[in-house]
Amino acid sequence: MTVVGSAGDFLSSRTWLWAPALYIVGLIVMNILSIPLATETMPDACPENSGNCDHRKINLNVSDEELHQAMEEWVETRGFTASFSEGHIVDRTPLMQFPDDVTYDNKCGYVEVHSQSRIGGSDFGVNSDRLDDLESFLNSYEFETICQ
Repeated sequence: MTVVGSAGDFLSSRTWLWAPALYIVGLIVMNILSIPLATETMPDACPENSGNCDHRKINLNVSDEELHQAMEEWVETRGFTASFSEGHIVDRTPLMQFPDDVTYDNKCGYVEVHSQSRIGGSDFGVNSDRLDDLESFLNSYEFETICQ
């Protein structure tokens, strides 16, 4: 009796080589399609019944320049998954690279921050965790200037 096929036959076939290519193509398509969904300005609050957003105020009295510098340093701690521009950060989830927008605004006495996923109806707490990390970073940062 001859057994046709085995686990080794699957590994020796080249069909499994398509998985990484499909993953990369999926990431590229998802990121291109999400560009029009970007949040460029500071929203007043999260949308009602939103499961993919967090909005808060962090008590800080710091100059705009030093806040931008601190935010850029925070982005550097995020690794290769984040990109920075003044007032707007795009942070991506580690595995699937879903783009999330983080906006911030210095209000002289507090910093308003907003983190929202571009895609999906739930973020499984990622945006809240991200703002917890940001708030911890800013509270431990040694600011030297105050808002004028």
